[in-house]
Amino acid sequence: MKIAVLGGGSSYTPELVDGLLRRQLPVDEVWLVDVPEGRHKVDTIAGLARRMAERLGRQVRFPVTEDRRAALDGASFVLSQLRVGGLEMRAQDERIPLRHGLLGQETTGAGGFANALRTIPVALRVAEEMATLAPQAWLLNFTNPAGLVTQAICSAGYRQAVGLCNIARITERRLALRAHVPEASVELEAAGLNHLTGSWMRVAGQDVTPLALASGAPDEELRQVAAEFEPPQGFFAGLDFFPNPYLNYFFFPGPTLRHAEASAASADGTRAQRVQAIEAQLFRRYADSSLAEKPAELAQRGGAYYSEVAVDAMAALLGIQPATLVLNLPNGGALREFDDDDVVERNAEVSLAGIRPVPRQAPMPRLLRGIALAVKEYERLCVEAAVRGSRRKALEALMCHPLIGAADVAVGLLDDLAAANRGYWPDLR
Repeated sequence: MKIAVLGGGSSYTPELVDGLLRRQLPVDEVWLVDVPEGRHKVDTIAGLARRMAERLGRQVRFPVTEDRRAALDGASFVLSQLRVGGLEMRAQDERIPLRHGLLGQETTGAGGFANALRTIPVALRVAEEMATLAPQAWLLNFTNPAGLVTQAICSAGYRQAVGLCNIARITERRLALRAHVPEASVELEAAGLNHLTGSWMRVAGQDVTPLALASGAPDEELRQVAAEFEPPQGFFAGLDFFPNPYLNYFFFPGPTLRHAEASAASADGTRAQRVQAIEAQLFRRYADSSLAEKPAELAQRGGAYYSEVAVDAMAALLGIQPATLVLNLPNGGALREFDDDDVVERNAEVSLAGIRPVPRQAPMPRLLRGIALAVKEYERLCVEAAVRGSRRKALEALMCHPLIGAADVAVGLLDDLAAANRGYWPDLR
């Protein structure tokens, strides 16, 4: 079996390789694809991957190429972890919105918008090439903003594509740790959009969502994006769903913006700049010829359990181990609040027969529904802007987003982002 990894020079790749090798999937070759600028990184990753395979006694090849079509040809799975523009453009996504008094973040709000307009045209070219070179392959998309990029791909008619996210898996693990129960005993239901879900948890058949809300876990997540800020007393305990941590940007935009401004002004800089420093350390470790496993330092990079979700999805689609996973996929009636072709984040049954979203019996809580529907309208407009090169649709997308809104702010923001992304964005007319 052939697997193609787009963005193979990513610092995440050893996490993925570790999962592929340990789960004993019937894989013969994992093609690592990257751009010329990333050649040194992908060569370093390939060297580590080969040592990892040798250590585990696996006969798996790791070809390196800049020829994406060669990698796609005959692949059974294509894993996309692209970062168009690299961390340098991510840093721009974080800093430019701050000049307009707005949050700059990789997937959410103005930063996510800039990232999406760079990424959607590339993602659609990949899907078009797959239709010819690997028509039976599944595209597993981890490229951010994962839900929005998957929406663009599915809206263009490519249905063998799903988006991956690790947050549901992280939430399950943290809850199990807090409750002192085995991870396998936690059942999590998720509903909403990528980075914008509500969750409900059961342990041994009992609903433990209220306990999770009262445990302090949501407050801890909030402190990651708004240090020193305390939510109104009882706020999280009063919710009727466990919030995805990214919802804190919507619940508390003032404190989270101030935290982002303080971070950008600090010596460490924005998250992208901190990640660059982490990656420099990681690649020094990856280059060590004595290293033959993923290093512990990789945990600092983020993306924990990404490989688990990806490998679980592949194993299920191959019929090795069917599973129920939280994925980004066309709604197909699973959530009554959304259109059938809206990509949502939802539990799905995955097997050799394919992927089927699990219908939710109850309506979504109104607070979650209100935010998610506004963001979905933003996503639809953002895809239109990227596909049609429409400045008007881009402006309307920004105006629909709850964290941006005002037309006068959106116009200035769009001009600044377009100037910084010249050569990456489609021409907006």
